Amino acid sequence: MDRLEALRLFVRVAERGSFSAAARDLRVKQSTASKWVAELERQLGLGLVERTTRALHLTDDGRRFLAHAQQVLASWDELVEQLQERTPEPVGRLRVSVPVVFGQRFVVPLVGAFVEANPRVDLQLVFGDRFVNLVDDGFDLAIRVGVSPDASFRVRKLADGGRSVVAAKRYLDARGWPKRPADLERHDCLIHSDAEPSVIWRFGTRGGDEVPVRVRGRVSVTTSEAALALAKQGLGIALLADWLVEPEVAAGRLVKLLERATTPPAPVYAVLPPGRYTPRLTRLFVDHLAAAFARTLGAGRRP
Repeated sequence: MDRLEALRLFVRVAERGSFSAAARDLRVKQSTASKWVAELERQLGLGLVERTTRALHLTDDGRRFLAHAQQVLASWDELVEQLQERTPEPVGRLRVSVPVVFGQRFVVPLVGAFVEANPRVDLQLVFGDRFVNLVDDGFDLAIRVGVSPDASFRVRKLADGGRSVVAAKRYLDARGWPKRPADLERHDCLIHSDAEPSVIWRFGTRGGDEVPVRVRGRVSVTTSEAALALAKQGLGIALLADWLVEPEVAAGRLVKLLERATTPPAPVYAVLPPGRYTPRLTRLFVDHLAAAFARTLGAGRRP
């Protein structure tokens, strides 16, 4: 048993609350995971984990040991990173959570240059609009658009972005043109949600006040591209990122509404797991995206 890997496994078991999940994350058999933790307990002469048929809990000794194990692993990873910085080629695997539409339009075109420049790096892009938990789901990095990430994670803004309220002219001719945000309550709006029949769109005024508007609609979707397509069909009013709607507005397929009101921003974030240490591969990929987005979307700011 490699003690360092056993420590890493124990920490992942504590984070995931499951031997099977930790084993999957670290690509070992579940029986191996159980064996390593049991061997740690034997060497320490302490019980670290309490197992029941339904749950797994750390003992008091296990919680104390966890804090020290995390420090040891952080120090080791930092040392390895410092040594690897001296080598010309980064090595390893990077797993990234990417929003579906934004990822296909703006991240995928950047992958080729990154992997060609880093031939010993394996990159896994996982597309989905669900806000993954980086630690629980085994991600090194997540790209998120428009929603402020949880304060427990570290964040770097990669690009600024805005949103626009849009609709097709055929819808507006049939239902009328909203003149102020509150008018949206009387319209069919395209809801970007998989849980609620209504959502709140928050607008700002020139005086700095916030105007929350609860909007509803007959159709809800789980991707912004679907909302865009339905808006073009005249099925309702949508609130979408500027980078998505600008070509449709320029082509006359959609019309911008409520341009005097301040719409919610749609910045692009890189979200990293908690801690002060950023692995070299993660930093390289984030820098690669930031440089490209500065040319295509407008530069973000380092936190």
